Amino acid sequence: QNFIYVSDVSRFVFAFGCNDYGSTVQNPMLIRWSDQESLVNWTPAATNQAGSVTLSHGSSIVTAIQTRQEILVWTDSAIYSLQYLGPPVVWSSQLMGDNISILGQNAAAQASGVVYWMGVDKFYKYDGRVQTLSCNLLRYIYNDINQLQFDQVFASTNEGFNEVWWFYCSETSITVDKYVIYNYVEDIWMF
Repeated sequence: QNFIYVSDVSRFVFAFGCNDYGSTVQNPMLIRWSDQESLVNWTPAATNQAGSVTLSHGSSIVTAIQTRQEILVWTDSAIYSLQYLGPPVVWSSQLMGDNISILGQNAAAQASGVVYWMGVDKFYKYDGRVQTLSCNLLRYIYNDINQLQFDQVFASTNEGFNEVWWFYCSETSITVDKYVIYNYVEDIWMF
């Protein structure tokens, strides 16, 4: 698998970008989950809730983040919502937005019930629907970002000051050396 995620709310273990049952071939768009409250039972049966779903938009799953009511999953070109329905379907996937990007596995953060992330050429938020954030620093940021180091981008929050921070590598750096801050209450950007 590309990465594993534990849903602490619904008590499932997820494997993203993994092999299918009985196969050793990795499918970068496949999500599998174990039986509820089990680390070892991954085989679907009428007596458990293990299962899988293959996403259709994109070529690989990039990351996932849990919100109060769903798990958001980003591929390299879309965002999906996974919602727990219970047996027999267990988890349902719904496409929430297409032609959406995210820079890396750690480029999203959740603050005050809203998910914010840094895309390849703009910033986004999800509060039940996907929206592009208006940012007066886009040129400053994207004209000076090392595109070969997108995987190093990471987001964090400072909810005491209503802020989301993104840390990234400037164009001439191979280590994180810059950041941008978004104050979501005042709708202000800082660097």
